[in-house]
Amino acid sequence: MMPDHVAYTEPLRQGNSKTVIRPPRLMKPAMPTAEAIAPFLRRIDETGIYSNYGPLNAEFRDRLAAHLGVAAAVPTSSGTTALELALRATTVAGSVCILPAYTFIATAHAVVNAALVPLFVDVDPDMLMLSPKIVERVIAERGTDDVGAVVPVSAFGAPVDIAAWDRFRSASGLPVVIDAAAAASTILGIGTAPVCLSLHATKVPGIGEGGAVLTDDPGLAERITAMTGFGFTGAARMAELRGGNYRISEYTAATGLAALDILPGVLEQLHRVAKLYREGLEGRETALMDGFGAEWISSTLNVRIPQHRVEATLGRLDDHGIPWRRWWSLGCHRHAAFADVETTPLAATEEIAPRVIGVPFHKDLREDEVRRIVDLLP
Repeated sequence: MMPDHVAYTEPLRQGNSKTVIRPPRLMKPAMPTAEAIAPFLRRIDETGIYSNYGPLNAEFRDRLAAHLGVAAAVPTSSGTTALELALRATTVAGSVCILPAYTFIATAHAVVNAALVPLFVDVDPDMLMLSPKIVERVIAERGTDDVGAVVPVSAFGAPVDIAAWDRFRSASGLPVVIDAAAAASTILGIGTAPVCLSLHATKVPGIGEGGAVLTDDPGLAERITAMTGFGFTGAARMAELRGGNYRISEYTAATGLAALDILPGVLEQLHRVAKLYREGLEGRETALMDGFGAEWISSTLNVRIPQHRVEATLGRLDDHGIPWRRWWSLGCHRHAAFADVETTPLAATEEIAPRVIGVPFHKDLREDEVRRIVDLLP
């Protein structure tokens, strides 16, 4: 079995030439510079407030919500804690949570950290995501008595069918929490289910470490905010809810504000690189995810390699020093920590996971580097 990822390789030489070809980076976070963050840091010096929901936190919260077109954005310490808190605020502990086996392992960790019992199910082989039809089929086969939540996951930042999940939530009565970790650049408004983002340095926008819960329910936003600060509500500092320390500091908020300032330029550059890939892959067997670079963009670029060409293609990439990665490994069910979790048949997951490969993608990738990569793909 091929490994899930290959690390950066050493520079290569062309034959006997002295010319050194340096491998492109797989990923290069588009974080704001120290100079861009500095004005916000000076504001921290002026206020003397460093954490505990300070003025920069409030400004970042409000600017993020406005940018995404939602009523409320609750900043959290990570995307994983955003998902965990949203689940804790909307579900009953001990119930079964349906989630795709094909997702980043953080989704599974958040589910068990929220005291839910994970049930790994298959994904749609075209969308690479869970669909309401899949969940309805699973429920029809096993019943709903112990099912207490569903977590659809945006595949590598692709748009989620929010309206379809709203209809499912209304018809089934089951809580839905959407894991949109890498989809901050594709969300324009949400439905009735909370949506959880990662704002890790590898995401767009990235703030270093952080996340957010998006909701149009003011009451839910208030509860989750309280949970980020030990469950305190009001000025009495009484813990009315069970929570913890899941806040972001003023320094993280400063980075977030600077990240929002540079976001338009970052997205423009990512679209430029995505266009190069789209043009280079036209007519090839290797395919981008539907709509990538035209209808949506994210911080990673994943290609689907034909099954019979996977091993040879990865060998060529290795030989030419091109880094690649299976960002979601081969599925959560393959991780030792979750080997005992109940699963439904995973035919689509087993077929697609080996051949969905992340290739170099970042805003500074050059045209000649993209050509080198594309020329190695079938």
